[in-house]
Amino acid sequence: MSLGQRIDDYSERVNSLVEKLLLAAGVAISIILFVQVVARYLGHSLSWSEELGRYLLVATTFLGATVAYKRAHFIGLAGFGARFGLLFEQFIVRGLQVLNLACFTLITWYGVIYTVNAWEQTSTAVQMPMSLPISVVPLSGAIFLLHILADMTKSKQAKP
Repeated sequence: MSLGQRIDDYSERVNSLVEKLLLAAGVAISIILFVQVVARYLGHSLSWSEELGRYLLVATTFLGATVAYKRAHFIGLAGFGARFGLLFEQFIVRGLQVLNLACFTLITWYGVIYTVNAWEQTSTAVQMPMSLPISVVPLSGAIFLLHILADMTKSKQAKP
């Protein structure tokens, strides 16, 4: 098994795990919001529900973006380069991959720094370290890096 195949296999496994986490987060958000509505109807307010729901929603957004990238559901430039030929299209795709790699490397790097710096801060209602909800930023950045590397090695394998 080549390095490219191993990276792609690992990327597929991570994506599968993220999809399962997204399902669990979606169910949790639904349950939390339902309980909050029932509690308010009964005259009570759950202070932790809005905060936890918000953190889960942010995590769902970041992690969901990695799944969208893996499934190629983002708006792309497919076909733009085809007007100018296959070589130009491959050049555009490779250039975008390199730019994405640079962007998500920075997001991951600064996300780690911000996560570590936020360790001493605690959330208002749940009283957990703010590093936990913030850690989704470098985590999703690292997952993006993995998926981009898998795409780049696929591109190399596809060439004759």
